[in-house]
This record gives sequence, C-alpha cells and structure tokens, in this order.
Amino acid sequence: MNCLLKYYLFVPTKVAVSTSILSKRWEYLWMGLPELDYGRIDCSESECERLRCFLVRNLPLHRAQVIESFRLRVGCSCFKPENIQMWVLTAVSHCLRELKIVYESDSAELDILPSNLFTCKSLVILKLAGDIILDVPRMVSLPSLKTLKLQKIVCCNGETLQRLLSNCPILEDLMVDLHDYDYTGKLSIVVPSLQSLSLFIPYRREIDGFVIETPSLKYFKLRDDSWHDHYSYFKLMDYNEHYCLIENMPNLIEAYLDVDCPDIKDLIGSITSVKRLSICSKVHCVQDMLDEGFVFNQLEHLEVCLCMEHSSNQLFRLLKASSNLKRLDISLMRVSLFVDSLSLSF
Repeated sequence: MNCLLKYYLFVPTKVAVSTSILSKRWEYLWMGLPELDYGRIDCSESECERLRCFLVRNLPLHRAQVIESFRLRVGCSCFKPENIQMWVLTAVSHCLRELKIVYESDSAELDILPSNLFTCKSLVILKLAGDIILDVPRMVSLPSLKTLKLQKIVCCNGETLQRLLSNCPILEDLMVDLHDYDYTGKLSIVVPSLQSLSLFIPYRREIDGFVIETPSLKYFKLRDDSWHDHYSYFKLMDYNEHYCLIENMPNLIEAYLDVDCPDIKDLIGSITSVKRLSICSKVHCVQDMLDEGFVFNQLEHLEVCLCMEHSSNQLFRLLKASSNLKRLDISLMRVSLFVDSLSLSF
C-alpha cells in the first residue's frame, strides 16, 4: 500500500477526499482507500444531494482491489434505491469484507439490497439498521459471514430470516432487533456455529412462537417487551396454535434476560450451564419461575432483579440451585420502581 494512503486510514473519508486539491500527485490517491465511510443521519438535503452526486460520479472509478469496509448513513429522501443498490454492487465487486448501512426515512421503507450481496463470498460483517426491507432471494451463499446485525429493519416473516441464517455456515455473532411491525410467523434461529446472540422483541410485536437452536452459544441476551401488549411467546405456549422450542446451550458462559412473561421455565432450563446470569423478571411473572430440578452447577455470578411480591421464593430457589455461586447482586422493585439493591460476595 502507498505510504500516503496509509495516513488516509487515520482520517475521515471526507477529509481524505478533500486532499485531492492539494497536488496532482494526490488528486486520485483517495480512490485507493480500502475503507470508505460516507454520510450522516442529520445532514441537510443539500449535503445529501452533494454526497449522492459525488458517489454516483466517483465510486464506480474506485481503484482498491479489496474494500475492507463500506459504511453508508442515509437520512434524507434524495438517495434513490437504485443509487444505493449500485453503490453496494460496486463495493461487492471489490471483494467487500464489511458493509454497514443505516437508513432512516419519514416516507417509506426501501428495498435497497441487491441480490448479489447475498452471494458475496468475501463478506465477513453485515450491519443493517433502519427502514430497510430485508428481501432475501432464493439463492443465498455467505460462506465468510461471521457477524450479522439487524436493527429495526423490516423483516416480513421468519422464513426470510431463517433462509439467510441457514446459508451462513460460520456465523458467530448475531443481533436481531425486530421492527415494531410487519413481522409474521415463527421466529427461527437455527445456527450451529453461533457464539453470541442478542435478541430484542419490541413493545408492539406479535410473533407466533420461537425456535432457538444454538448449541455453540457462549453469550445470550434476550429482551422481550412484547408482554406489555399481552402477546408473548411464553404466554402463547399455552395455546396449541403456537410453538416454542429453545434447545439446551451447554457452552453458555453469560446470559442476560429481561423479560415480561408469565412463565420462563423453558428458557431457564436451557441455560443451566451458564457461569454468569443476569435476570430481570418483572411484575407480570408468576411465582414459580424455577422448577425444583434445575441445577446451576457452574454459576458463579448472579444478578437478579425481581418484583417484591414474588422475590423470596424465586431467590431461594435460585440460591439453592447454585452451589458454586461467588457473587450475588440483588435489585428489588415494586411496580417497576427499584427500591433497594444489595451485593454479596461468597
């Protein structure tokens, strides 16, 4: 790599481009940059239009053989879907390794992901956020993808998401933050290679059930606020038309559970090998959170946030099941108001 180009890696892309006016030698030097970062959410319409024109004119001429990362933040309507699709295709043609797109719009969601993206053999990291439609084609192959983060995007059904996940054979890190609407069917996460899973179910989200099969998982975070709207996959297990399956996670090291639900026994039963557990079980929960047969032989650090009405029995069962516990942090609350906290070391 050119020595001057190495210095460009330490400054924003906009600054690197601006140096092109300094001398003839530097005029096209920025076109060899392996890391490209464009836009911001709060830019004005005129700034967005200038950026759009710049990318339309210059990105197809980019010279780097490998684009290590292409990051694009879009917050205005002047960016057309066909523009973004073309820019992504250009990046993919340069052996793209990381793609991050943040799109926020007051008008409508956009289908801006070209089908070629889903067969990019070099892609290692994919991060999508905002009003983006996840339209996964039938042909999917992402053999190098290790990190996938989907935040507030529009994923219309569980089949679409699982088709994507099932074609990422070495995926290790997955974050799914469901949009407030437009999701139907069962949420299936079946990824044998997965090591980290963060899952957020928002307040107004209704789903038909869960399937989580991640035998290699080491870190698990679940936040489920859907019970506020009287729909939760835990509640739905009481009805024949819904289905919930959470397989055991024997390699789990750390788990964080923040759930509003009437019964979390099945979930607790799948994480008994955990070493550090943080659990917040709010006022909607019933008293019997744990079965008598649950044993946490490897649990060393326990953080518990419990409603005061049921705390004594729940806490007693947790402590009885955790023979190797070394640290205990307790928060007690009454109707979502924290009133006391306690930290103990053993």
